Amino acid sequence: MLTSPPGDASAPAATTPVGGSVAAPAGVPMPTLTRPPAGVHGHPLWDSWHELGSFGYREDEYLVSGTARALDGTTAPYTTRIIVTRPRDERRSNGTVLLDWVNVTAQFDNAVDTLEARELLLREGWTYVHVSAQKAGLCCSPLTPQVWDPVRYAAIDHPGDEYAADIFSQVALALRAHQGLDPMRGLTVKRVIAAGQSQSADKLYGYVTQWQEQAQVIDGFLIHGNGTVRKTFPAPLGVPVLNLLSDREAEPAAPTTDPRYRLWEVAATAHSDFFIGVQSVEGNGPRVVDQPAADRARYAEVIDHAGNYGQVPDPLHATCTLAGATMPMHYATSAALHQLNRWVRTGKPPARTPRYRFDGAALAKDEHGNTLGGIRLPPVEVPVARYESTLCDLGGITVPFGDAELRSLYPTFDRYQRLMGRATDRAVRRGWLLPPDARDLMRRVCAVRPRYPAALRGTCRADSYDPPRFATR
Repeated sequence: MLTSPPGDASAPAATTPVGGSVAAPAGVPMPTLTRPPAGVHGHPLWDSWHELGSFGYREDEYLVSGTARALDGTTAPYTTRIIVTRPRDERRSNGTVLLDWVNVTAQFDNAVDTLEARELLLREGWTYVHVSAQKAGLCCSPLTPQVWDPVRYAAIDHPGDEYAADIFSQVALALRAHQGLDPMRGLTVKRVIAAGQSQSADKLYGYVTQWQEQAQVIDGFLIHGNGTVRKTFPAPLGVPVLNLLSDREAEPAAPTTDPRYRLWEVAATAHSDFFIGVQSVEGNGPRVVDQPAADRARYAEVIDHAGNYGQVPDPLHATCTLAGATMPMHYATSAALHQLNRWVRTGKPPARTPRYRFDGAALAKDEHGNTLGGIRLPPVEVPVARYESTLCDLGGITVPFGDAELRSLYPTFDRYQRLMGRATDRAVRRGWLLPPDARDLMRRVCAVRPRYPAALRGTCRADSYDPPRFATR
């Protein structure tokens, strides 16, 4: 078995040795992996928008073929594709594989969680895998593989979404098994965690409740922004599930009390946000039209722009869904994955977190119009903007405070910086903000300094900021 024994809530998942293999669990056949041809473009659609070598990483695309089963027992042959982004060698790897069930709401693949958590994944040595589990991501809009490069992807054949869960299981098994064409190139696989956002989160909910008990090839789940079903599970969970929600998914109903479940509701966050939008426009966009992958310097520029939390007014703050809302869900996504990985590894769950506050069925708001309750990241505790998180349904906008309003709240930059430092420390101690992200946030705080008259600007202290110990319980 690849998961904890029944009833053992603390036992971590079993591991796979380097070069070893695992037997296919009942009902999960081993697929066949092949390499696609170079095709028209010479690179995969939705490969990394930036170079990976300087991070100690490499990327490979594979076609995955086999026979998949639907819930009713019918079977069908399939060929889909995956993109595996992994450390180059064992010393760089943390042994965890993240399978991103990519979102296809826009009728093309959108790897939301690997965009949100990109900095965490690279610095902690995760392998992350773009899994084209659903048919709509493969054909037939202009930004699907079979249309974008019909030569490279001629072999793709998806029988329909009723087979997607079993296809996903087979991909997980292929990453663990070290058989045939090994996508891990021999790297140790200790844990496989699945993530999906929005409609993909709904699909993962279905996977957890209908497939996980039999398949047992996945050790934990990040179910992020699920809209049609959320917070309740009809059977005891066999592996950890962390449910990450934005304001759009807020509801006052009580969540499951299963010990292997944790609910994170992140105040003032939007379903789709600025961090994803900027990477999509400035990163993925040029790559799709065959521009070279961005170098390390350009990567830093794009991430710097994407991480704006409203402290510097930007025209894209008003662009609903494309970019818009800037409350940094990417910090919470990174902390959630870090905590989930530790939970799977050690059996020790993260602490339970505060719930949203409600005014009837609606979210309660503070005097600035921002959400009350939930996980409170520093920009909502010490605000410089109003986060209209649900204005455009899937997205939102950010309304930065004017300079006069900013200075009425925080008469000097030093005052603002000091309050942000305290809020950042609290978030780290509570396990909501990772120390590297705390340093990144305090660096961004200094961008507010030019908004004050010279006599009130004080001194940027980002270089001397030292976060406290990160809480894991």
